[in-house]
Amino acid sequence: MKATHLLTALSVLCPALAWSLPVHSVWSNQGLYVSEPGASATPSSAKSTFNWQEANSASAFLNAQATTPAGVRYEFSLVSVSGDPSADVVRGLWNVTRNGAPLCTMCAGSAYGLSQAPGAYFKIYVDGERYHLSGYITNRYDY
Repeated sequence: MKATHLLTALSVLCPALAWSLPVHSVWSNQGLYVSEPGASATPSSAKSTFNWQEANSASAFLNAQATTPAGVRYEFSLVSVSGDPSADVVRGLWNVTRNGAPLCTMCAGSAYGLSQAPGAYFKIYVDGERYHLSGYITNRYDY
């Protein structure tokens, strides 16, 4: 009887595990570049975290912050996902702020280069290429 219960449990769990969508978590604490119309800089400090599940638009958190040598602080926050995220790209609507003041609210944009290994760079572009933040991937966890 116990073997029957085990087989029943495995027949329910195995298909669910086989069809589970990949989840990614990418971190950065090294900025490369930040820009807005009329201003650009190499950040003196930066931190970013990207967490999402492929093909699941309801499951994503992306936030990146960079501070310039002049002390200007930019923040790029994903508000909602558009389409299905892939291993490399997450598209959606973003809020971009400078020193806490809105620069672009609910603006279309994307983060890409997210499938790269540590040491490679990612990029975020919002409102076409008006707002940009990039950095080096310093760590990642995929499952």
